[in-house]
Amino acid sequence: MVTVTGEILLPCSPEEAWVALGRRSMYLRFPGVTRGTKASHPLHLTLDLPIVDRVEQHATLSVGRAPRTGRRERRFALRGPLVDIAGRWQLEPCDEGVRLRVTLGYEIAAALKEHAVNTLRSRSPLPIRTDADAILSRAVDEFFETRLAEQAAACCDAVRAHLAGLPA
Repeated sequence: MVTVTGEILLPCSPEEAWVALGRRSMYLRFPGVTRGTKASHPLHLTLDLPIVDRVEQHATLSVGRAPRTGRRERRFALRGPLVDIAGRWQLEPCDEGVRLRVTLGYEIAAALKEHAVNTLRSRSPLPIRTDADAILSRAVDEFFETRLAEQAAACCDAVRAHLAGLPA
């Protein structure tokens, strides 16, 4: 699992952020998420990943509270056959409003990773050696992690825009 984080400072109350993050509609602002066209596929998730370009899948969304830990945390999950995303928002009051930290864990399906490795292999001018699979696999992991960190930052920006009343 690849884990990435993002953080923003919002000029709102923790209660406003807590309520906003509890709404399912907030997660339609997550990069690449749109409403599905069928009741059996409530969400559509498009991830623009390196090497394999756009990955599209139907996804389901769950939103809830974290177990009681004394902190305010919202958890959510976007699940699909190619990529699963498990997220956690942590809210911390501060003088300027509220600090939101999002931690996203991405589980990339083996078939998608294999497709990326094979695509990278087909583009390589180097002859394939016995250790090439490990090298290519690490390269794919690094490419995905970089892109997914960008997604975490974009997710924070979308929340900031929404809570500020700006179009996302």
